[in-house]
Formats: sequence, C-alpha cells, structure tokens
Amino acid sequence: MRRWWLWVPVWAHVVLIYGSSSMPGSAVPSVLPDKPVHGAVFGLLAGLLLRALAGGRWAGVTAGTAAAAVAITIAYGASDEWHQSFVPGRTPELGDFVVDGLAATVVVLTAWAWSIIVVSRAHATRRAGHAAPTSTE
Repeated sequence: MRRWWLWVPVWAHVVLIYGSSSMPGSAVPSVLPDKPVHGAVFGLLAGLLLRALAGGRWAGVTAGTAAAAVAITIAYGASDEWHQSFVPGRTPELGDFVVDGLAATVVVLTAWAWSIIVVSRAHATRRAGHAAPTSTE
C-alpha cells in the first residue's frame, strides 16, 4: 500500500503558502524579515516533499528523490512569485525566489547526508548480527 498520508502535510503546506501569497500587500504583517520567512517556509516544503517522495523511509532518500524534492520546491517557488504578480500590493522578487531555492537545497542535502549515515549504520548493525531498526528499511 502506498503511503498516501505522507502527502497530506505537503498539500496542507502548499495550500497555506498559496493562501498567504493571495493576501494583498497591505494585509501581510511585517513582524519578521521577509527572506528568513521565505527560507523557513520553502525549506519546510522541501523537507516534506523529500519525506513523501522517500516513502517516509531514510533508505528512500536517494539522489533521485533529493533532486525531485529540490526541483519541485523551486518550481513551486517560481509559481508563487508569479502568482504574487497578480495580487494587489504584492510584487514578485528574484531575491525571494533565490532564497526559496537555497533553503530547499540546504534542507534536502542535509537530510540526504543524514540518510546516508542512518542507512549505513543500519547495514553495519545488520552485518554485525544485530537486528536493524525497521524505520530505515
């Protein structure tokens, strides 16, 4: 059975991004700086995408799933900036798009590196004759 439920947080996050991007510029609170917020929001999206694409398993984090998570996040970041061009008081910014892509890349590369460590430890444990954790399978 496919793990469809792993996609629920992805879609919920995408809906939240779209909703916040639809708010007119005057309705957007400016409590936090714009760039760190973009980094956090799109870094989280990349992490959620990677988790869903990997089937919720560290062993599922591969070069292909990592590249797909980054590519999808960058594409959504581009569409988000384009969408903002139609919202009163909002303008698309190249800097926001760049931060979106950088955050996605950093989050996914960090998770990919961590997955290599987790999976290699599981294999080493298995070779030593111990039961490996099933979450890495």
